[in-house]
Amino acid sequence: MNASPRQVQFVVKTSKFCNLRCRYCYEYAELGNKAAIAPEQLEQMFHNIASYYRQLDFPVDIQFVWHGGEPLLQSPDYYWQAFDLQHQIFGELANNITNAVQTNLTVLNPERIRLLKDGFDEVGVSIDLFGGLRVNRSAVDSLDIVLKNMDRLNEANIPFGCITVLTKLNLPHLREIYNFYRTMNLSFRVLPLFKGSFDGQHQGFEISAQETLDAFCTLVDFWLEDQEFVSVVPIVDYIQQVIHHYTSNSSLIFYDKREWENIYLVNTTGDIYSYADAYEIERSHGNIFTTPLTDLIVGERHRQIIIEAEERMAATCSTCPYFGSCSGSPVAEGSRQYNDIDEWGAIRCIVDQGTLQHIEYRLKQARIINPQTGKLDIEQIKLPAFVPSLATAV
Repeated sequence: MNASPRQVQFVVKTSKFCNLRCRYCYEYAELGNKAAIAPEQLEQMFHNIASYYRQLDFPVDIQFVWHGGEPLLQSPDYYWQAFDLQHQIFGELANNITNAVQTNLTVLNPERIRLLKDGFDEVGVSIDLFGGLRVNRSAVDSLDIVLKNMDRLNEANIPFGCITVLTKLNLPHLREIYNFYRTMNLSFRVLPLFKGSFDGQHQGFEISAQETLDAFCTLVDFWLEDQEFVSVVPIVDYIQQVIHHYTSNSSLIFYDKREWENIYLVNTTGDIYSYADAYEIERSHGNIFTTPLTDLIVGERHRQIIIEAEERMAATCSTCPYFGSCSGSPVAEGSRQYNDIDEWGAIRCIVDQGTLQHIEYRLKQARIINPQTGKLDIEQIKLPAFVPSLATAV
């Protein structure tokens, strides 16, 4: 039987240039910079990535996530050329490549609609719906134009999902946010507020780890009481982890950064990072424009970052009852962004562990998990068919 492909994702910062000035943006200081990765740099990046994955003796699915700034401010020809380069350079591996774009969806014309429809494999739209933080340079809320352009995507039969950033200003509107996506039949990701570009940037709308946990628990309750399946990430991921925890004979799942890293971030300069270490230049693995990925992965910087990630997991995850169903990757790769640090420097896993505990409580309350025997009645829960594969995931 053929092995399932491993997954790897490269988040590529095409350019920091953006037509919006979202008040929480972690790229805020560079949003006026029009510098972009040059086609010849993309070409060298593809060569340096392909040379590593081509030598492996197992299949790999590679996804490039084109990010910004606002990536659609680049000419559509920029991406068509990038896609052509991928096919030329990756050869047979090109069949396992997908391209996604994360856009504020404020710049849309027929050429870009064709790019989103026929070029990119996945489209993500950033929209918060409430809070008024996603504004243009004149401080005008971008919401109306984004909603209109979402309608244009639907008219063009372009599938897409959305990301909503949690802030203090949209916490009171969780029910409306959930119902909006449910009515639109859209999948969406709820993303806790990330660290800012400068001190005090989030004053007035920053949220604590406890507030994030409360919001996730509220979304869990919305999801469980709903008769329809709504794809809410990370809520469905947490629910799958609890189900895996109560599934008899399920294999343990651990994040092994030493064996396989599944997300890299590439800055406009070519500096490449693990997800947890974005833009901390002293923690960059090196430069993917000039150095083969093979050399970066075995390099001293990467080895040290692996050790630190393993130490975080050992300090935080080893005593967690869900460890093995939750792989530990949130702690290894950045959950500390929205959890607390204890007096010894270990991550207090408030959000992830707290959400899992809430789901377990709710499933026992609903008798989906028998509180006496721990037996799971999977038929009572409306997860899609891929859930059983968790037992064999690596």
